[in-house]
Amino acid sequence: MTVRNIPALLFSVGAVWLASGPLLCVAEPVAKPAPGEVLTLPEAIAEALAQSPAKLVIEAEIDSARGEVQTAGLRPNSELTFAPGIKHVREGGDSHNEFKGTLELSRTFLFPGKRELLVSIAERNVELRKLGIGGLRFQLSAAVRKVFYELLAAQHIVGLRRQQLESAQTFQQAATKRAEAGYASDFEAVKAQGDVINAQRLLQTAENQIAAARVELNSLLGRDPSAPLEVAGALEDTIPARPMPDLIALALAENPSLRVQAIQADIAGLNVRTARLARKPDFTVGPSLEYSKSEQILGVSATVALPSRNYGKGEILTATAEQRKVLAETELLRREITGAVARAATQLAGARAQLALYSPAYLDKLEAVVEQAEKSYAQNVTSLLIYLDARRTYYDTLADHQEAIAAVATARAELESAVGAPLETNLTINDSNRP
Repeated sequence: MTVRNIPALLFSVGAVWLASGPLLCVAEPVAKPAPGEVLTLPEAIAEALAQSPAKLVIEAEIDSARGEVQTAGLRPNSELTFAPGIKHVREGGDSHNEFKGTLELSRTFLFPGKRELLVSIAERNVELRKLGIGGLRFQLSAAVRKVFYELLAAQHIVGLRRQQLESAQTFQQAATKRAEAGYASDFEAVKAQGDVINAQRLLQTAENQIAAARVELNSLLGRDPSAPLEVAGALEDTIPARPMPDLIALALAENPSLRVQAIQADIAGLNVRTARLARKPDFTVGPSLEYSKSEQILGVSATVALPSRNYGKGEILTATAEQRKVLAETELLRREITGAVARAATQLAGARAQLALYSPAYLDKLEAVVEQAEKSYAQNVTSLLIYLDARRTYYDTLADHQEAIAAVATARAELESAVGAPLETNLTINDSNRP
């Protein structure tokens, strides 16, 4: 619906953004841009991701985990032992001392399977940190999207409130002239002044909402919180509603937190195997040479630790308990995510239902009523109170309509954050990801 100018001498409404269906889009804001940079949603998300210090931390942790993989795959170094000494030799009635030295080269071999387990654990840690970056990117994008929509909606509402203030000021000037000329009572001028004050109050409230959203968005972008900033784009809801079971299945399959928890469960299982395998002894073998002037002995040494009856039982018990804990935490997380998705989906459905109340037919009718009220007031057919109430209802309804559009956008962002994936994501539901 296009809002037409009201052709009367008292005030003009101007163009206001209204869209064409129950799920409505908002055009460019009427309000003049405030000084500062104008950002689109893709630009804001890209900047937030580039400036996030948490990403640098996780990238450093990935490099550290890769180093652990290399370390876990290394074989123990060989050891060279040299033991010099003096050998006292008695032959017949004579005795003498001679040099004796022992040279040993040994190498420790881990029990088969130990090194492979350590490498597997280190590789899981690398995967864990890579998932951390993916989860960070998505959650940061969702947070930016939510605040972006709040700021965009606030800009639109400020445009409406400025139009309302201009209209109230125009009417106040006309009412003052009418009162001075004796065509109207002083009450009309006082009432018009009160209408201006109310419009100023509503405009200040909307500007405060812009300031709050700007501070939050600047913080996500890594900028000075008080830096000037304006956003440009459309508030739209083009994604069709999805059944609740599909949303829950999508969350259980794609949510980064659950994927991280699954890897942690794998690591816990590997730790149990490592603790059990730790009871298996490592062994050290290598050649040795004993040298003296009178004899040289070449041999092979082998060393193995003798198992203790209770050796490793404490480590096995601890690792098994940690595995049970991780599995229980995984089930708890699944339930929490399921509940969060259900709540967010319900909120989105409610926001869409509220937006659908503002049908194009109703908005057209509201505009026609305001036009008629102004004409009737100009012709002294209707009262001042009826005219002012019609005009106030008009602007309040348009502002509520913009807030309803923004509520759908922010509710969708909340749902995507709870799901952990964009709502457009296609999923083939199977038994493993059904709720």
